[in-house]
This record gives sequence, C-alpha cells and structure tokens, in this order.
Amino acid sequence: MNFIRQNIIGAITISSLVVISIFISQFLSSKDILISSAFMCIFLGLVLGNIYSFKKIEPFANFCLKKLLRIGISFLGLSLSLSELFNYGFTAIFLIIMNIIIAFIIIKYLCNLFKIPNVLGYLITMGTCICGVTAVIATSTIIKTDKDQTSYAVSVVTLFGIIAVFFYPYIANYYFHLSPDLAGIFLGTAIHDTAQVSAASVIYSDMYNSEEALNSAMTTKLLRNSFLILLIPLIAYLYSKEKKVVMKSSIKDFFPFFVLGFIILSFVRTLGDHLFLDNNMFFYWKHSLVFFKEISIYCILFSMVALGLQTNLKSMFELGFKPLIIGFVASATVGFVSIVYLY
Repeated sequence: MNFIRQNIIGAITISSLVVISIFISQFLSSKDILISSAFMCIFLGLVLGNIYSFKKIEPFANFCLKKLLRIGISFLGLSLSLSELFNYGFTAIFLIIMNIIIAFIIIKYLCNLFKIPNVLGYLITMGTCICGVTAVIATSTIIKTDKDQTSYAVSVVTLFGIIAVFFYPYIANYYFHLSPDLAGIFLGTAIHDTAQVSAASVIYSDMYNSEEALNSAMTTKLLRNSFLILLIPLIAYLYSKEKKVVMKSSIKDFFPFFVLGFIILSFVRTLGDHLFLDNNMFFYWKHSLVFFKEISIYCILFSMVALGLQTNLKSMFELGFKPLIIGFVASATVGFVSIVYLY
C-alpha cells in the first residue's frame, strides 16, 4: 500500500495512457483502420516522454518495466502447452545461434574498421542478439565497462529496437501471413529487447488475430534470453584474455528467472488441460486461462507506456554516426538472416 500511495501519480498517469490507447485503437478499428493498442501505448509514451519531463512517475515506470513486464510474460506461459513450447523452440534455436555468430563477426569487424573499442562491440552484440537492454546491463556489470560505453550500447539497441517494433509486425505479415508461428519466430529473433518483442507480438496478434504468433514470439524470445547463461561467461573470458584480468561472476547475477516462470506455467497449462479435459471443471479452467491471458496483456501494455516514456530520442541521435552505423548493421543483419532462414 505504501508503494501505491507514493506512486499514485505514476499509476494514474500510466493507467490513463493505457485506457486512452485502447480507446483510440478500438475507435480506429471501427473505422477499419488497424492500429494495435500496444502500438498506441508505446507511441503515446514516446511522444509525451520526449515533450514533458515525467520524473515524478519514474519509479512507477521502472516498476512496470522491471516487474509487471516479467509478470505478464510469465502468465503468457499459460497460453501454450509444453509440446508447443518445444516445437517453437526447436524451430528457433538454430536461427538464434546463427544470428549470434554472424552478428558477432560483423560487429567485431566494424569495431576494428571504425576504431571503436571491442568492449562496446561486445555490449552491442549482446543487446542485439540476446535480450536488449537487459543483456547490455548484465554484460556491463560483469566486464566493468564505463558509463558512457554502457549508455551508448543501451541507446543504440533501444533506438533500432523501437524502430523494429513499429515496422516488423507488417514485415512479418508480408512474408509469413500463411504461417503465424513463423511470423512470431521472426519477431522473437529479429527484435532486440524483451519489452520490444512483447510490444511487436501483441501488435501482430491484435492486428491479424493470431495468438499463435504471440506465443511463438515470446517462446523464441525467452529462449534467446536463456543464452545469457552461455554468452556472458564467454564475453567475460574474451575480455579477461584481452585485458589480462581475472573475471568472477555468478549465474544468479544475470539469469532471467522469469523464463522459469514462463516454463513452469506452460507446464501448469499442459497439466490442467489433461486433468480437466473430461470433467465439469473444463469450462472454468478455460475461463481462468482467458482471465490470466488478459492480465498478461495489460501488464505488457503498462510496460509499453513505460518504455515509451523512458526512451529519450534526442540523446540517441547525439551518439555520433559510428555507433549508429554499427547498431543499424547489426539490427538489419539479424532481421535479414531471420527472414532468409524462415522464408
């Protein structure tokens, strides 16, 4: 209760923007203009966040991005069975590995070409190929980068991730409209941050009425997130070898535990479908799944507004052209490779 009282302004502001976004989306839909509520949430957040200062609501915005988003993603586990989870993951895993290798090689080459420190390249690689800002922050804490390098990488990854949120759902539908599972895998591999993938997959699901795309996108993204376990120790090793220092880290410092929540709830969904299939509880079980699906979507919508409010477009365009070129090439590469592999 103390948290709510202290952040009442933030709660009211972000809740209002979510309600307005849903209203605008529904109004436009009645006019046969398909604009997702998730799209409107992030758009309104971007516009208002770059016009006005919202320092007072920053704690609640952080809560939305760090807590509500993870809760929402975990609840999405109830939307698919373990068999679907493994099917999507099996299709995506080779693509994820291929994207990581290709992006790492290209970014390292561009860092050498532009004479940019390798450590910045490591951060951009992790942010582009694994899980956006989370991967950048986790990697920076392990290899002890300075604040400027971390800010550069966060800004580059956020900028091109935001651009992808607005355009990739349409690209996904153009190439994969007959296979919504592949559309979701494309969104899950080609967009950087977990929040951004959530936004894009909800946009696609709303516009093209495809829960399957949402499920496959989030499954793919959470599989990518789990690669933190392998890649952060690898980056730490490369950095320590380059700088000749000893690195110490623990898995619990960077492992995205909401991935486990997603998997556990997927197991609960599978078990519930089996237990309640032939009895009177099946009706209530299905309605409870719909209820938790709605909760997960609203948690994601709240985080979309918060993401928009906290994205400073001006600071991103002040980075200089070299990091932006690297970020653009990395982003375009994972998108192109994903299309070629899946199409």
